Amino acid sequence: MNTYELIAGCWITAGDAPVMEEGDRSPLGVRERIEAAGRAGFKGFGIGYLDLLDAERSVGFPDLKLMLADNGIEHFEIEFLMNWFTTGEDRKRSDEIRANMLRAAEAVGARHIKCGDHTGAKVGVDRLAESFAGLAADAAEAGTRLALEPMPFGAIKTPQEGLEVVQRAGHLAGGLLIDIWHTVRAGVDFAALRDLPAEHLTSIELDDAPLTWEGDLLADTFNGRRLCGEGEFDVVGFIDAIKGTGYQGPWGVEILGAEHRKLPLEEAVNAAYATTLRFLDRPVD
Repeated sequence: MNTYELIAGCWITAGDAPVMEEGDRSPLGVRERIEAAGRAGFKGFGIGYLDLLDAERSVGFPDLKLMLADNGIEHFEIEFLMNWFTTGEDRKRSDEIRANMLRAAEAVGARHIKCGDHTGAKVGVDRLAESFAGLAADAAEAGTRLALEPMPFGAIKTPQEGLEVVQRAGHLAGGLLIDIWHTVRAGVDFAALRDLPAEHLTSIELDDAPLTWEGDLLADTFNGRRLCGEGEFDVVGFIDAIKGTGYQGPWGVEILGAEHRKLPLEEAVNAAYATTLRFLDRPVD
């Protein structure tokens, strides 16, 4: 019997959404997406910010909460908060998004909100930690947590850099999200992941990809990912390293791939679930 709880990252169910473009909404309705995730076996469902606002307008947060429960979805994930450490107009817009995300998290019951940076902003760790601590305090008031995602092209590039921010912030509502794609592309040795304190791990994400790529790395993260087993990543080694930390939470599935987005919803969701579970069900080496 499966003992792993998987979260369908927002792009798993979003269909052919225009990722990296203005107005990156899913062309699919939220009910259709949730039902597909539930049928496949997912216990978690992720949604992007614009789709979150659309869901509020179309069904309302109380009905969204019921919809998730009716389909066996226990973990609700919201993404992606940027510019939470900046100033000026960027911070003003970020604070507006932050308020809406926290309002939704409280009303629906979100497990966590994903946050980070992919602009490569040059920011000191003290400022990052101070800003993250304030964000974590807000999350705690809304009854949710933060999942800080290090990215090789961001202000926080590696899990170790992310851990320093989380530990300096010192708030229980703030933790790390470790994605295999970002870990590989940052050149991190999986053996180093075993030293991450499990209490600071909010979520883990799985996917696969070729070891080499062409063009822009940021574009590759949105378009080049594949199902587990269809790329060249050492998915087994990554999972074993994370299990070695003692992590007991759900595992996210983040197939951000141009080809995957073209698949019919049911096929895309079922494939994402089955291929990921195949790797997780392996015994730890």
